[in-house]
Amino acid sequence: MRLKIQIMVENTTPSPKLRGEYGFAAWLEVDDTIILFDTGSQEALLYNAQALKLDLNQIDKVVLSHGHFDHTGGLLPLIQQNGAVEVYAHPGIFIRRYSRAGEHLRNIGCSFSLDDLNQAEIKFVPTENFTEITTGVYVSGRVPRNTAFETAGGDFVKESDGEMVADDIDDDMFLVIDHPEGLIIISGCAHAGIVNTIQYARQVMGKTLIKAFIGGTHLMTASEDRLTKTISFLKTAAIEKLIVCHCTGFTAAAKLHQHLPGVIKGESGMIFNF
Repeated sequence: MRLKIQIMVENTTPSPKLRGEYGFAAWLEVDDTIILFDTGSQEALLYNAQALKLDLNQIDKVVLSHGHFDHTGGLLPLIQQNGAVEVYAHPGIFIRRYSRAGEHLRNIGCSFSLDDLNQAEIKFVPTENFTEITTGVYVSGRVPRNTAFETAGGDFVKESDGEMVADDIDDDMFLVIDHPEGLIIISGCAHAGIVNTIQYARQVMGKTLIKAFIGGTHLMTASEDRLTKTISFLKTAAIEKLIVCHCTGFTAAAKLHQHLPGVIKGESGMIFNF
């Protein structure tokens, strides 16, 4: 298997030729298939693709990890510039959802609907369950929530039957690659929890060795208890590369780096070859 993963959108970048943007997107070349995982929040995807000399017309499939603006916001600009793509996502991404601070609600959902994708003649593939999208590459579908200490990571709410109810972000998904040297997990935010994410990847793949975990972990709001239990689990997981991005947060990233080997802060432009 030939595998190249390049972070295209991330909160920060050390390169003056690239843009940092709140969100996440990764370009994957898996043998002859090109997959875009998430799209960032606005137009950094297009800007950085041009700077990195990546031809967005070559994308075969787009996978959206969940229905938040910072992972889906770049999809329509991509479509408008480059035309039709095949999009894999949980059907729940279109729910109207918000982040609550006191009595104030902030819209953090998708900026497009299923009708918008249909009008643009986009093939939308609803992916609720574990699904192989190309040889050796799988979309998780909904991730079971089995840990007692992991939460979605914020005061999130969604519209349901005209009312606002708690949003556990059940549409959260990850990508897993069956690499000969171990599993490689790509995460948008891991709202299901990084521990639940890794445990489910091992379960569905029937393998325990993790070569790399790349992406968001949503530990930015984690309590000390959750961080301690997460680090304890990750010590036993023995992940060769843990590239933490986006919603991990400074404190959590620093603690992970302090207690675990192989921890890297992800940045726009980084390339990983496996």
